[in-house]
Amino acid sequence: MRLRSTADKKESPRRERFATPLYVAGIFCSFMFLLALLYPEQGLLGVLSGGDDAATIRYREALLRIRPADTELRFKVAGSLVRSGSDRRALEVLSAVPAVLTADQRRLLTDLRYTVLKNLFSQARRGDAEWLRLQPLFLAAANQLAGPNPPAWLLKRFADDAAKAGDREAWQAFSRKAEAKAALENRLPGDEAAMARMAGDYRGAAAICFELMKRADTINKRRELFFRAVRILQAGNLPLEAFDAGERHIDGLANDRAALVFLTRVGLAAGQPARAQRLIKRALGMDASVHQQGNS
Repeated sequence: MRLRSTADKKESPRRERFATPLYVAGIFCSFMFLLALLYPEQGLLGVLSGGDDAATIRYREALLRIRPADTELRFKVAGSLVRSGSDRRALEVLSAVPAVLTADQRRLLTDLRYTVLKNLFSQARRGDAEWLRLQPLFLAAANQLAGPNPPAWLLKRFADDAAKAGDREAWQAFSRKAEAKAALENRLPGDEAAMARMAGDYRGAAAICFELMKRADTINKRRELFFRAVRILQAGNLPLEAFDAGERHIDGLANDRAALVFLTRVGLAAGQPARAQRLIKRALGMDASVHQQGNS
């Protein structure tokens, strides 16, 4: 019998070795830590201010684990999760928001929580345990967002959201309040914008405010109408259009620091850090010029 030599044996194909998930996670966290060192504060948010694709959201979430005290980043992560449909994860992120917030941050938190709870409430099956659990949370979030004197368009929005979730009682209550408030608003000059917004015509409502802004006889009225017009477009989920319109119509407020700071925030929310930076530099330059005049 002839013995088969080892040379006669066919070599088995070499298997490719893949890195373990733990090893990949370690590399990813190291990469995010390096980014945090290279791009501190708002610079890093600019690097990650792209869209809401899955990869970018994962980067932001990983960065938040490294910098859990960064409130602005926490809001950015929560907003991305809401827009991508990950409402439960967004609610978890918002649950860790600190108690001490600025007025703008409190408004943003209230709006995001309402949006998340509204989405979850509308997705739940009417009458089941989850629906019953979410019902009072939705109503509490709506009332908190409404504030002491809500406009008719906002009450109509609550009514529509309650109807989508199958909450007939809440729909009737908000509808009655919206009708009463709309009747009152119709008696006031210039509230065609409120009616247009209530009807879902955000661009038309903003255009009305910008037109009224041109005829305003005081800077306070111009500023109020400017803020209202831009916020209407933001409420219509048109962040970039809101920023573009703000830049086009800021002529009467080009030297108003409050308007410049407001529009800077709008630009950052629209993912336009470079353009927003030019506005804040102008606002800061105005402060410097005022200071110099005071010293001369």
